[in-house]
Amino acid sequence: MPVPRPAVLLGAYAAVSVIHVLGRAADLSVVSTVTKPLLMPLLAAFLISSSPRPFTRMVRLVLGALAFSWVGDVALEAERLTEVESLFFVGLGGFLITQVLYVVAFTPVLRASTPPRPPIWALGYVLYGAIMVGFAGPDLGERLLAVAVYTVAICTMGIVASGVNVYTAVGAALFVISDTFILLGYQLVDLLTFPENWQRVLVMSTYTLAQGLLVYGVVVAQRGIWQRTPEPADT
Repeated sequence: MPVPRPAVLLGAYAAVSVIHVLGRAADLSVVSTVTKPLLMPLLAAFLISSSPRPFTRMVRLVLGALAFSWVGDVALEAERLTEVESLFFVGLGGFLITQVLYVVAFTPVLRASTPPRPPIWALGYVLYGAIMVGFAGPDLGERLLAVAVYTVAICTMGIVASGVNVYTAVGAALFVISDTFILLGYQLVDLLTFPENWQRVLVMSTYTLAQGLLVYGVVVAQRGIWQRTPEPADT
C-alpha cells in the first residue's frame, strides 16, 4: 500500500528539522543555513495536501502564518550571519504577523466551544508575558517596545490556541518556550554553562516541534485526510 502523500511531506519536514537541529548542535553553519528556509514550505505543503478543497478560512490563514514565519526565519538567519540590525526587526515583524494570523485563525473555533473560553490555565500566559518583559527589559534597549508588542501577540496566540485542541495547545506552549530561549539569550547560556550554539539548538528544536504541532492541530480541527468521513453514496 502506498504511503499517503501528507505522511511523506510530514516525514520530510521532521527529517529536515532534525538535520537542521543537528547542524546547530555541531555548529555547522552551512547545514543550518541551507535547511532553515526549507522548513516552512515543507510544513505548508503538508497542510495543503492534508486539507480538502476548497480550503477553509482557518487553513488559508495558517498558510499565511507559515509564509510570514518563513520571512521571519530567513530574516533572523540573515541577521545572525550579517549582524545587520534592521533584519532583526524584519524577522520580528514576520513572526508578529504570524501570531496575529494564528489568533485570527483559531478564534472562531474558540468561540464555537461550549462554553466559549480557553482553559483557565491558559491565563498563565498573561503572567508569563509580564515576567519575561520585566526580566529581559533592561537588556533590550531600543528593542524593548518591539519585543513587548510581540510578547503580547504570542501570549494571545497561546491563550486562543489552548482552546482548539491538545495539539495546538502544546504547539503554542512550545512556541512560547522557543521564544523564551531567544529572549533570554546569553543569560541562558551563562546560567546553564553550555556553548552558545546550544542556545540555538534549544530555540530551533522547540520551534520546529511547535510549528509542526500547530499545523497538525489544524489538520485535526478541520478533519484532514486522516479524519475525513466517507462521502455518502449517491441514491
